[in-house]
Amino acid sequence: MIDPFTVWSRMVRAGLDMQSTWLRGVETLQASQTVITARTDKMRDAIASPMQGDFGEFSRMVPEKIDAFSRSTLFVTRTAMANHRAWMIYLRRVGAFMTSGRLPTVGESAVLAEQTVEYALSAIAAGAHLGHGALRPVHRIATANARRLAKK
Repeated sequence: MIDPFTVWSRMVRAGLDMQSTWLRGVETLQASQTVITARTDKMRDAIASPMQGDFGEFSRMVPEKIDAFSRSTLFVTRTAMANHRAWMIYLRRVGAFMTSGRLPTVGESAVLAEQTVEYALSAIAAGAHLGHGALRPVHRIATANARRLAKK
């Protein structure tokens, strides 16, 4: 049976996930500004005095981005595959319903309605979590770099 309180709490949870993703996005942008400024200053110093350049820092730039965006892409791909699988399961249920050759009973209609609500709530939650999971590796690297470079 469809429980309106559960539906409401799952919708609120999805909204909070989206808000958390937005906050982490803002933190990532702020950290990126700090990192870009610090690294630009290091590049300018390395141009002025090549022997004194922080080449260890420069060597981190590309590999860390490849790692973070690869992890992000992997998360998005896995989530998209899981969402597609859930969609296909739901469509199979609806298709079986439509091709049964008879009108559904009240009980069968209630079961399909419950499955529809469950699918919709799961899709909303997955969409809200998708942004969070995709941003996580980039946020982790950007904020760690900002903290590390702020100490120097």
